[in-house]
Amino acid sequence: MSITSSSLPHAWRENPSVDLLRRDGDAWTYSMELLPISATPDEWSAIRLPECAAWCYPIAPRDELFLMYHVYAWMFALDLLFVRTFKADRDLAGARAMVDRLPLFMPLDGTARTMPEPENPIERSLADIWLRLAPTRSTAWKRDMLKAQMEYADGQCWELECIRNGRIPDPAEYLVRRRGSYGGPVGVCLAEHVAGAEVPVRVRRSRPFRALMDAWTDIQALHNDIRSYRREVEDEDETCNSVLVFARFLELTIDQAAASVTRLRTARLSEYEHLETTQLPELCDQLRLDNEDREQVAAVMKALRDHLTGFHVWQDSATRYQAPAPGQGSSKRLGS
Repeated sequence: MSITSSSLPHAWRENPSVDLLRRDGDAWTYSMELLPISATPDEWSAIRLPECAAWCYPIAPRDELFLMYHVYAWMFALDLLFVRTFKADRDLAGARAMVDRLPLFMPLDGTARTMPEPENPIERSLADIWLRLAPTRSTAWKRDMLKAQMEYADGQCWELECIRNGRIPDPAEYLVRRRGSYGGPVGVCLAEHVAGAEVPVRVRRSRPFRALMDAWTDIQALHNDIRSYRREVEDEDETCNSVLVFARFLELTIDQAAASVTRLRTARLSEYEHLETTQLPELCDQLRLDNEDREQVAAVMKALRDHLTGFHVWQDSATRYQAPAPGQGSSKRLGS
């Protein structure tokens, strides 16, 4: 499985949905009042979120594509809000108070009946998104999505706590917690939504599929850490970045640490391919899945592969990630 720009068809890269999202997406962001509290228009444009959504979900129908864009807009807005406010002010109490209210806007019945009145744009937009995501989904999916969104939001608090304490997590803690703070479990739920399918619960809860989800997330999160290192660590005082983690605990230069992260990412990609092509089919046989369940699994796996390819091309092209990555500049050693 290739995840380079050369593997992305020209027609895919020129997806006309990008222009639709550009025209309507910014208007939606402003109308939901997400942009003013989290980023300037130039900062938002640098993310190239329309390209991200269109490339990661190339076969999604128009309304579904807009929904995926809106989920991503909410996630980026929350991330940028943390950088500008809670992380800048080291305000863990304020961050925790906001995050603790988020489940109120993701009720498992999928309706607004039990939702309180939103107090801020983050809550208002989350309520809107949830009411569009949930109606066609099973209770199991809604539980998984709720858990995934809370792991993402809680992960922002974990990063803030590390910044406040000046603590660089060890590699084992980092890799586990980063999967949530990066939003990998959210991405798996979105792949199911776009595919119009759900991985059967007994498959989703199995060790091979959980390992596959972890590898899928690591491939993207580790790449993100390298591309984001300069901005996160040097400009935003972030301590939760795998390059910094490896440099500190393995006593490497930043360039050496980036090379180690790249090797780990390559290993995780190999593990993902093995899980997808060997262990997952074996699991389906062991569980004696019928044709319908196998089709559900296959549809989700197709959506996950599309996402990996689209993500890689998007992040290598978005202005937000164009600062020189480690290995392209000066090198220094971090270690005790």
